[in-house]
Amino acid sequence: MDLEDFNYLFDEKLIAKYPLKNRDESKLLAVDIKKFKIEHRKFYDIIDYINPGDVIAVNSSYVKKARIFGKRKTGGKVEIFVLDFPNEITFPLKLKCLIKTHKKIKENELIIISPINNNKINNKKNTANSTNTTNILEYTDFEENSNDNDNTNNVNDNDHEISITASNCFGKGEWEIIIQNENDYNFIFDNCSAVPLPPYIKRQTDKNDEVYYQTIYANKDSGFSVAAPTAGLHFTEKLINKIKNKGGIFTDISLNIGLGTFEPVRERNITNHNMHEERYKISKETANAINNAVKNGNKIIATGTSSVRCLESSTDVDGAVHSENDAITSLYIYPGYKFKITKNLITNFHQPKSSLFIMISALIGLDKMKILYEEAINNDYKFFSYGDAMFLYNID
Repeated sequence: MDLEDFNYLFDEKLIAKYPLKNRDESKLLAVDIKKFKIEHRKFYDIIDYINPGDVIAVNSSYVKKARIFGKRKTGGKVEIFVLDFPNEITFPLKLKCLIKTHKKIKENELIIISPINNNKINNKKNTANSTNTTNILEYTDFEENSNDNDNTNNVNDNDHEISITASNCFGKGEWEIIIQNENDYNFIFDNCSAVPLPPYIKRQTDKNDEVYYQTIYANKDSGFSVAAPTAGLHFTEKLINKIKNKGGIFTDISLNIGLGTFEPVRERNITNHNMHEERYKISKETANAINNAVKNGNKIIATGTSSVRCLESSTDVDGAVHSENDAITSLYIYPGYKFKITKNLITNFHQPKSSLFIMISALIGLDKMKILYEEAINNDYKFFSYGDAMFLYNID
């Protein structure tokens, strides 16, 4: 299968740059896949498609401020993008990350971290050259004209600085960093890190993103993600309560979103793409609720592609979901995959040629997928993380 088959054209004006103040007022493209009936609704109308006993499975992983800005002893800028947080934090803590600098960093080099000046944090793409081009360039970039001898940095100059160690390089910009103790860890992620907005938003991160780039049900005990499970951003407490009052069953699962979700597909033949591992877990209570609903003929509504990967990874060939604790999945879903439990899905509109677009194409068929995206484009739906939603149901 050729990657170009999963491409589509759109106007960049359709990319949502900011979240809606009222999350559930986003547009909803509701589609009965079997009948291929398309309706244009608001997200709060999702309740009309939920019956008593239906289960809504949401990814409750908490978005960590995964962008860390620092400097080398020479003053050169360093950006660290943490890829994975363990469910149990012990020290010294080793974290896998991407590191971007303008000159190659050395193993066991110390990186100086200090509090962020929020006014300088941005997601704007630029033409700055780098001798250490990595995947992180597709997620974030430095400001123009920065260089390794530039003493201005994305941090405030003050006396409170700590050092972390870039201990091991795994290649392709991937590193292991070491944070020595709990005090340093708390200081870094409370004061020296930023919300990991995707690069296509192309604006400065602000305080609103700390609220709106997080689902209202996010739970730090569920695990940490470095990108939001964006389909869930549309839910409000009021809407969830209405669904529960109608008899819908809200239940949470967890997949810690990392590089596996947002890394671009670069292989011309999409079957050659390799997914990075991501952590997930499903409680016994959740597994029982889902299995009982299936037995009773109720719908299981997955919220987001991360929920799909979580559910499909924990479901056996007979369609039974099993509880998991700190499990690992590298499941890559592309056309030809036989879905075991996913028959209903709430999802956002995804980037062309992404593994997420490919996954939904596998679920409903590429031809239908392209028709729906054309429908959304023609009706001015907003795309990507802060954009509008689709509800795909009654899938064969």
